[in-house]
Amino acid sequence: MYPHPNRPSTLPLSAPTLTKSQTRIAQLLDLLYPPSCHLCERPTTEGRYLCDQCYVQRPRLIQPFCETCGESYSGVLPQHFLCPNCSQHDFPFLFARAALLNTNQNHQLIVDFKYLKKFYLAKELARFCAEIFETDPRFKSLNSPTLIPIPLHWRRQWQRGFNQAHALAQQLSHLTHIPLTHCLKRARHTHTQTKLIRSERLSNLRDAFKVNDIPPHFSSAILIDDVFTTGATTSACAQALQKHAPQLQNIVVLTALRG
Repeated sequence: MYPHPNRPSTLPLSAPTLTKSQTRIAQLLDLLYPPSCHLCERPTTEGRYLCDQCYVQRPRLIQPFCETCGESYSGVLPQHFLCPNCSQHDFPFLFARAALLNTNQNHQLIVDFKYLKKFYLAKELARFCAEIFETDPRFKSLNSPTLIPIPLHWRRQWQRGFNQAHALAQQLSHLTHIPLTHCLKRARHTHTQTKLIRSERLSNLRDAFKVNDIPPHFSSAILIDDVFTTGATTSACAQALQKHAPQLQNIVVLTALRG
């Protein structure tokens, strides 16, 4: 029998790479107008928006967790196990992994980034995601990977002002040197997923994505988004990739937070 998931918070979830000259300008602006930590407001340097202390103290999602959906569990469990939910579902991706545990403060980072348009947090959230490439050997084993952000419909992106998945993937590509590919598009507008159960989300997203040409030399895809909740959105994207990009042998998911 599985223990209860280690979920401190169940609250609903209701910058491009700089050139050398831009980096120098940013450093000069740091001197004139020193940035401060987004959480504690201590002064920071090098364009950082989380101080070292706040960055280190953010709870990461670590084992034990479901090897398929990344759901965190407490207690003593085998290193490789499937949660009861994943034992009943066959996802079209190999596995999903999140960087941060869903605590109140980690959740607030996502809300501030996504809804309050704190664009600078993309860089900090990408740093958390980049840690996974060093700590989870499954990512190192991916052959010829590319990062693919989950797309927004143009109407939703116009309302929000940006695509949070694209901003996160752009910064992550800069940190990991893994190429970024914009091959997924929203084929139609869908209702917000926030208050829908998993079956309703799957129905809402049916045929919602289409795939443009993807370079043939990529054989693995890493779908990037801010939050993984039920896996409905990433499943719809993975199914579209499986259908239209058969050269992708492996499709996995990486998010900043596990919802």
